[in-house]
Amino acid sequence: MQQIYSRSVNILKRFTENEGNSMFCIYEPGVITPWDYLQTVRFYGFITDLRLRVDIESIPEKPLPDLSVTQSRTERLSAMRDMEWNNERKEIGLFLETSGHPITKIASIALLNRVPYYHVNLMPYFTDNAVINVANDARIHACIEDAGFGLLQGQDEVVIFGSVKEEVTTLPEDERRIEFCQPYNFTVGTQSIQLLAANPNRLQATIVNRHTSAQVFLNYGNTATNGAGICLLPNGGSYEINRTNPYQGVVSAISSVSGATLSVLECV
Repeated sequence: MQQIYSRSVNILKRFTENEGNSMFCIYEPGVITPWDYLQTVRFYGFITDLRLRVDIESIPEKPLPDLSVTQSRTERLSAMRDMEWNNERKEIGLFLETSGHPITKIASIALLNRVPYYHVNLMPYFTDNAVINVANDARIHACIEDAGFGLLQGQDEVVIFGSVKEEVTTLPEDERRIEFCQPYNFTVGTQSIQLLAANPNRLQATIVNRHTSAQVFLNYGNTATNGAGICLLPNGGSYEINRTNPYQGVVSAISSVSGATLSVLECV
């Protein structure tokens, strides 16, 4: 049976003069952890809100044009365009990248001085829909660009922020699950002993040092060496073999003192 896993994440990237004209990834779908029983590598992203906060002080303030009710829609749009693109301004570029295509510019946005600040809705630059669908191999980038009036300076600040719902659909899988576990107790001294024999069915093994002062050293192989290998500290130091670091061979152990007790759980 298919299942859908979802989570909410936020987009937040702040640009100041310190960022210069460097390009930054502002969003890519999150990675699915390797120990989850899922069939994909990354979530799919559904951006529900994406905005730009603009606070520019390093260029002269530009007032809004005086629009008349008698002006046509074309005249009003032309006046707004001239205000944005025919005066001093900063610019920010938006880019899209996928696994099959390099970073490609999607849009340039003029950044003006309007007291105290203003917001720009970035959603229409990517889609006419209510949500921006981001594939699991896609990234959205942004960078400040020099439009002939310099980059951000002084107290200039531009912030991209938004919200994303990420989802992944899991498929049925035939991966073998743990069916049985066998517990053991071992007393380890200063001579190497074998804790676990090779076991092709091993899915997990957990080893815990129960001694109050001894250090125990593990090795993948027939012989462990004192002071080398995987160190289990006293009072509960532990190590686990599992699906993220599978190993089905021999495990050996040695202790810094005699009489160290280990608790071992092997699962198949």
